[in-house]
Amino acid sequence: MAGEQQQDDKLSRLLSSGWSIVGYSTTMMAAGTMTHSVLLQKEHVLISATIVAEGDHEIGRAFTMLAPAPDTKKRRP
Repeated sequence: MAGEQQQDDKLSRLLSSGWSIVGYSTTMMAAGTMTHSVLLQKEHVLISATIVAEGDHEIGRAFTMLAPAPDTKKRRP
């Protein structure tokens, strides 16, 4: 429910450990669904948090490290 803090809330943990919100945007999608994008920074590291909600009901949440780029595959010489 809106207003209730989840037991394992990664966004709250990040903010309480020194991360700062440096950007925010909201996008209205079909059927009243909203996407909230929050850009977090701590020193030189950036993380994007995306929250999808229908009204007061949160549908999903995702966190993506933007910088430094995660090492997901070997670079070709």
